Amino acid sequence: MEKVKILWSGITGRTGKEALEIAKTSDSVEIVAGICRSDNNFYHYDELDSVKEDFDVIVDFSHKDSFNKILDYALKMKKPIIIGTAGLTDEQMKAFEEASNIIPVFRGGNFRFEVKKFIDDVVEYAKRCEEENIELIETHYKTKKIPSETAKVIAKRVLDEAGKKVEIKSFLKYDELINDWKVADLNCRVIGFKELAKDVLTIALMMKNKKPNGIYDLDRLIKEKKIEDLYNFLIEAKKHTYANENAEKVTSSRKGSHDYHYENNGMIYHDTYFGGTKFMGEEVVYLTEETPIWGMNYYGLTLDETLSEEAMDKALRPALMMVGEDTEVIPVRGPKNYQNGDYKYNFLVNGNLDNFEGIETIHKGTVKVYELKCHGGTIKR
Repeated sequence: MEKVKILWSGITGRTGKEALEIAKTSDSVEIVAGICRSDNNFYHYDELDSVKEDFDVIVDFSHKDSFNKILDYALKMKKPIIIGTAGLTDEQMKAFEEASNIIPVFRGGNFRFEVKKFIDDVVEYAKRCEEENIELIETHYKTKKIPSETAKVIAKRVLDEAGKKVEIKSFLKYDELINDWKVADLNCRVIGFKELAKDVLTIALMMKNKKPNGIYDLDRLIKEKKIEDLYNFLIEAKKHTYANENAEKVTSSRKGSHDYHYENNGMIYHDTYFGGTKFMGEEVVYLTEETPIWGMNYYGLTLDETLSEEAMDKALRPALMMVGEDTEVIPVRGPKNYQNGDYKYNFLVNGNLDNFEGIETIHKGTVKVYELKCHGGTIKR
């Protein structure tokens, strides 16, 4: 895999130094150049037009006084930018938001995947607890700006999703670089800048091929990554099950059912159907054996039963083996159009993997000989 090349603004800062060391032994990212205000080993902010290294993503963990120059440079180079610089003015935030329509931009109150999980857990706690207000206690190293951006994110999400207010109590206590948040029995503590740098490098990897479409944050990146993983897994699974004439069925999961099963990289696909010339079935994808995350129901019938096997062999299975090749169609059945001799396959689908419905038909000449309707989407408890 080709490494993602990073131009790091604020390279002499604590996060930048840690990132530089991590990147030296990384198989996925490379810091090709750095920018700072005074160290002659790196570019200065008045030398941006002199940067000769090729790069994919800009990371900015510098100072608000340098922000305008680095944002203008990102726009000029048409490169994604990740902003970790604190204390931006309203005017700078407005410029940043406007830039999100031109280049991919990332900014959030949190860059830590561990903290992201804590925030999600707090939101779920707020939804089910009986308290009208939630108390968040945060304790940080003595030079930290409070309330932290993470605390602000928690407060906003709890209000938006649970309709409850968060009372933030902030304390500056630690001499070491420690950040600690606590809500009821939930607790999250992160120490130092090494893990932060590691997570920022992962975010840079995820931002490389994004398109300009508003401001990205960690929630959005993780959600899109899950959809991307599901997309690719569905293509894999479908080509290894019914669509593949060599695929073997597994033990029936219910009386009278025909079943296919496939799993890879922690994801599991199971297809169960009943019948033959008239059939109904269900596909489910599990993230673990206990967690269903996506499903589809379908009902199909062969309108000319004398052609059932021929239509399946010449049109349906070959079309389904093309799943994912037509990028305009989500990978739940076959491509939009496929033809083999007199047989014409069509699939029309509305929606996306989150929520969709579709109709699949096969014609022999001008006569429709087969039809299937399906619908489905992501599953969330």
